Parts: sequence; structure tokens; C-alpha cells
Amino acid sequence: MEQINRADYPLERIQRLLSGIPFFNEVARESEQQLSRLLECSDIMQARAGEEVIRQGDTDTFLYFLLKGQLAVMSPNGNANQVLNYISPGEVFGALAMIRATPRSATIRVDESAKEAIVARLNYADFSNITDFNYLSLATKLAFYRMLVHNIRWTLEVNKMQSPQHELVAKLRTVPVFTGAKGTVEELNALCDQAHKLADILCLWNESAQPVRSNMQTT
Repeated sequence: MEQINRADYPLERIQRLLSGIPFFNEVARESEQQLSRLLECSDIMQARAGEEVIRQGDTDTFLYFLLKGQLAVMSPNGNANQVLNYISPGEVFGALAMIRATPRSATIRVDESAKEAIVARLNYADFSNITDFNYLSLATKLAFYRMLVHNIRWTLEVNKMQSPQHELVAKLRTVPVFTGAKGTVEELNALCDQAHKLADILCLWNESAQPVRSNMQTT
């Protein structure tokens, strides 16, 4: 996987690809300047059929967005050719290892049926400092953490529907939903705390049961 050639992918083309990602759309509606800054700190990567995007066991701090093509999530249990599920354009993946700073739990590669894949990735280091708004604004960081919390909680809620008696259901209920003023530093602090607590619960669930396959949460 390598950085795209900006001569082949001018800004307008990149923006069209990113338009399929709700997070980038939310930032664009809030501020064109913030979208430009987000693009500056985003890596736009290109990979060919069969090429790895994420390798099991690697450690990095990136969150990934598939813009074009199809990716295959491979079995982490020794069968290198077994596909667990697929990632389609518009999907987000790689959140758990990013938030928890743990090794990637599965290999993800470009599906053989796709000629290529275009992936955007963001470094968690640009969002983890929730008191600094000099470059990325409060609104942008709020959008980022809302996305994380929504996706992780959704996976846990679906898991709960499938296994309502699971021992971790009670622990899930202890993670509060923020009810204060929206668009505030207090909300950002609460969302950051929720994201970490929910990620820890989902990792425990993944280890103890067969969870719903959610691309954002399996790597």
C-alpha cells in the first residue's frame, strides 16, 4: 500500500471519494477550513488486488475509511485463505486497536475481485489530545468521537440482542450516555471516556463469544 499520486488524484477527485464518508461530510458542513485541515492530516492510500492494508499483529494508531474497492477481512486463526467478511466503500475499520493501542487482530487485504482499493486513514494522535483545538476544532473532534462511540455502541447493542444474558450486558449498562449540553468540551470529555470504556467491553466480548462481525471493531 502506498500514498496516492496527487497528480492522478487532484483535490476535487479526493473530495468526491470522501463524500461517501459521513464523518467527512459532517466536518465539511461545519467548516470548509476544518475539512481542508482534515485532508492535510489524512493519508490517502492506494493498494492493488491481494495487497495487505492491515496486517495481523502490527501496531499503529490509524483509523481507516474505505473510499473505493472491496476489502477482505481474513481469519486470524491460521487459515490465511479464509475470509471472515468484507468491507465496502463508506465503511470505517480499525477502531479497537487504534483506541486501545493494541496489535491488529486480523489481516485485511484488497479482495481479489477488486482491481484496486483507495483508503483514507487518520492518525489517532491528531485527535487524542482533547484539550487542544489550535488545529482541529472542538466541533471536528466532537464529530470524530461521536462516530467512534456510535459505531462501537451499535455493535455492542446488536451483540446484546443476540446474547441478552451475556455477562457483559450488565457492564455495558454502566457506561453512561451524555445528557448535558451538546457541542461543549464536557461532551467531548464524555465521548472520549465512553469510546475507551466501550472499546474495552467489546474486546472482552470478542474474547468470550462469537460477536457480530463489525469491520470497525475487529481490527
